[in-house]
Amino acid sequence: MPAVVVRNEAGDRFDALAERIEAIAVETLPLVEAVTGLPLPDPVVIRTMTVRNWTREHRRSTKRLLLSETEQLSPSFRDMRAAALLRKGRLKTHRKLWPAIGGQAVLFEPGQPELVFLPEALRHGDRLEDTPFLNKALAHEQTHLAQYVASDGAAWAAQDTFYPALRGVAGLAYGLLHEGHAYWADQQITTKIFGEPVTTDEASPHASARFLKVFASPQRLAAGELYRRAVDNVARIINAEGLDAFNAVWTTPDLVPTAGEAADGLATWPARFAGPGVTA
Repeated sequence: MPAVVVRNEAGDRFDALAERIEAIAVETLPLVEAVTGLPLPDPVVIRTMTVRNWTREHRRSTKRLLLSETEQLSPSFRDMRAAALLRKGRLKTHRKLWPAIGGQAVLFEPGQPELVFLPEALRHGDRLEDTPFLNKALAHEQTHLAQYVASDGAAWAAQDTFYPALRGVAGLAYGLLHEGHAYWADQQITTKIFGEPVTTDEASPHASARFLKVFASPQRLAAGELYRRAVDNVARIINAEGLDAFNAVWTTPDLVPTAGEAADGLATWPARFAGPGVTA
């Protein structure tokens, strides 16, 4: 079983949180591998960070990726302008939505996927002492790490690229694939631990006004509806075709849902997994 390494970079007052995260991660790790049928990286690295440092790391890592892709792909000026705007939009989204981002799977350094938890965001959401929530969050984010390993990083690269057309992944809904699968997995895992799935459909009555504003934002609500449809269809595929058949998606881009299928509620996506020849 992979080791778990937790680094508290958010200050001494969050030492207890880091210890709780480590204990829960050790418990959920084997369940993630069993439920998804996918391995996790060794070690599983988890960091608690301040929002300021988390924001800085996103600026730094996205700048590095943008420069690297621009050098590698030799895009046109129009492509470079679109890529710069895409990066700007992602950073703006982080600045706006961070109070609702308690945990996140990130690639701040090439080839080193890890998890980050923001204690300040957990405080806004009243989740610092919420053990079921932390179980759900760790199961969910560790599933993203398993997706990285299963695709040798390709699935993350396809989602993160600033040049989707030049990468040949334009029109592929990798975000829905990743989140639908991770939410499906965290439901299975928290059911095994607590007897029923842990949900975050309702905000804590003690959440801050800032959190509640983000929680009720049209952007978050629209994403939540899409993710629910993705979860339902991931479950349909796995129930009908089996886990191995579904996991072929991590190495077979032709199985990734398309933007057109997403616009249609993903209802036709499962059909692409049916029949012979689909193997993990």
